[in-house]
Amino acid sequence: MNIVSFSTLSAACLLPLSCIVASAQDTAIQPATELVKRVTPEWADKVVFQLDTKLKSPVISSTHTQIRIAAPNVLECIRGYGYYLRKVALVHLSWNGDRYNPANFILPKKDITVPETLPFNYALNYCTLSYSCAHWDKQKWEKEIDRFALNGFKYLLVTSGLEAVWQGFLKDLDYPDDKIAKFIPAPSHSAWWNMGNLEGEGGPLPQSLINSEAELGRFIVQRMQALGMEPVLQGYVGFLPHDFPQNGVDGTILPQGKWCGYERPAVLQPTAPAFQEYAKLWYKHLHKVYGTTAKAYGGDLFHEGGKKGNTPLTEAAQAVQKAMLEASPDSMWLIQAWGGNPDARLLQGTDPKHTLILALNKNMAANQQLKKSFQGRPYVWCELANFGGKHGMYGGFELLEKMPGDVAGAAGIGLLSEGIETNPLYYALLCERMNNRGDINRETFLKEYTLARYGKTDNDIVKAMDLLANSVYNPNKQREGCVENIACARPSLDAAKASTWSSAEVYYNPEDLIEAGKLMLKFAKKHKLEHSETLCYDLVDVCRQILSDRMRAQLPACKQAFADKKKAVFIKQKNKFLGYIRQSALLLNTSNDFLLGRYMQGALNRGTTEKDKKLLQRSMLQLFSTWRPDIGLLNDYSHRQFAEMMGQYYLKRWSVFFDTQIRILEGKEDESGESEKQYTTNNGEKTAYTKNKNASVDAVEIAFPDSKIKMRQKAKTGSTVRIAEIILNEKS
Repeated sequence: MNIVSFSTLSAACLLPLSCIVASAQDTAIQPATELVKRVTPEWADKVVFQLDTKLKSPVISSTHTQIRIAAPNVLECIRGYGYYLRKVALVHLSWNGDRYNPANFILPKKDITVPETLPFNYALNYCTLSYSCAHWDKQKWEKEIDRFALNGFKYLLVTSGLEAVWQGFLKDLDYPDDKIAKFIPAPSHSAWWNMGNLEGEGGPLPQSLINSEAELGRFIVQRMQALGMEPVLQGYVGFLPHDFPQNGVDGTILPQGKWCGYERPAVLQPTAPAFQEYAKLWYKHLHKVYGTTAKAYGGDLFHEGGKKGNTPLTEAAQAVQKAMLEASPDSMWLIQAWGGNPDARLLQGTDPKHTLILALNKNMAANQQLKKSFQGRPYVWCELANFGGKHGMYGGFELLEKMPGDVAGAAGIGLLSEGIETNPLYYALLCERMNNRGDINRETFLKEYTLARYGKTDNDIVKAMDLLANSVYNPNKQREGCVENIACARPSLDAAKASTWSSAEVYYNPEDLIEAGKLMLKFAKKHKLEHSETLCYDLVDVCRQILSDRMRAQLPACKQAFADKKKAVFIKQKNKFLGYIRQSALLLNTSNDFLLGRYMQGALNRGTTEKDKKLLQRSMLQLFSTWRPDIGLLNDYSHRQFAEMMGQYYLKRWSVFFDTQIRILEGKEDESGESEKQYTTNNGEKTAYTKNKNASVDAVEIAFPDSKIKMRQKAKTGSTVRIAEIILNEKS
């Protein structure tokens, strides 16, 4: 073996320096070359990458047959290729349909210098990893990591594998195996476990799933690092099971109380003598599971109402960061700025050179002030446009268009929507903002976007997108996400929103959506795009929103007929309302992206036994309906407008509700009435809510996670345009 090594070394020494440098370059850019093979396989031999550390950003040039992308590092090479795909070759990659024409390889006529981007572009909320990514497999993650890299994201949160980390960590602390099993939740609810909000929901998990999650986590981390990205792993901030014995622990364990009815994990006070020992053990298992250390760690103390007790926050932050830096020198602590956190005293204890703040922002209105101050700590401006992963057209078009390129001093831009895989127009604009340092010209952007997404463009489709940009994508003030579909609300004649903390206000003119839909329909017919995956998704989404608006307008007619005690009129009006739900289900069945069965397939594939499959499916259905095993404030928080849920859950829930109202009108049942209006708070904001008392509705909700819902794997293609035409021409 020594002889072989010596021979190899000797041979290398005899090579010219230029050959050694070229070989090193080839190795460094190999991940970028492999990405090209995955994303645009027909162009694999037409793209050449070159590292040039003198460059600040990618430069795209061409020979007679190839494009050459030179950049200072491999991730910038990939970002440069993403820029080429979007701006030159007009390749469209999105969560809601791709469009790539292998024949459309275009050589740029002159060199293109790609605009510089910010250094700390970040993606994924803890919540996203449960609401949208809970059951992504390796193939799905591979595709998503490629997409994030092509758009210039450098940091992604990674939590797959933490089940195995906790298992090893707690075993070494002699915590009983049966209690460890009860502590670890299903992937559907693990986000809130990782934030210190709950324990065990949806579990216990089979060991096979814990092992596969660890394997998946290692794959994600290794692939990211190969592409020049930085995985953000979970740092140790003191979490322990709520019943972890205080006896034998050198220091104080702080009970954290309840979060939305859940028992929260306790927190070992970071200033406790035992903290450094526990943290060292945590990082040992963390790095063992992922096979690497990291340059960035997440983790928040006292998230959303956690109990600080007598903790000296400045010293606590110092202790957390000390353990982090000992585990991985030169790493950064990423802290979420949300709901009053981080406390100013905690911030004082952090090292500015090793701290990055994720400034979550739910204000999509254009009149907001962007400038932030975190005692000199760098921050990432993070959009938060989606709550719960729910369907609904929403975003901040004017905000992103006019936002200054440096985001008022931010070190990066973050995609932190709680749920993704919706609103392709908005997220395309967000990625354009990341790669554009000046004001974005709307007309130019919309022409490029429509041409890339549909392969065609004209004045009609640009006008349609502009109507959406000026209405549903242009909220007039801060709010918690989209205008919700009241079909997804717990039935009530006064229903105005589905989830507790959202706004019931409609801030756009519904007629604008109808006009936009008609222009899209005209465009589809003119250019024979009736079978286009991307156009059909967008047409379904607009018509879904139109039907949502019609249901909102129809419910008061039901209420009036009930108040007038006119049974026949009430039946007519409620049938019209239920008809809109049925029509929605019919429409949604024509797009793969709105099928529950397609979404749930990931959960079913990960179960190795029928029992496991049922467990994983049940926890996801619970998340989308009651959220908790019972009915409370979280009810419908993550409601989804999937075809099967519209036709088999929401329709059933409203049907039994209306049946109760008819029995009341017939004098066969007493009117129970609404519960008194109540109030709750969400990060300091007061919110009103009511809960309609109806035992029949309760029964539907509680039974749903275990129901034998009929799910579709494939859409009824070819009928989107026909159904959309009926909806758009129907007089509401």
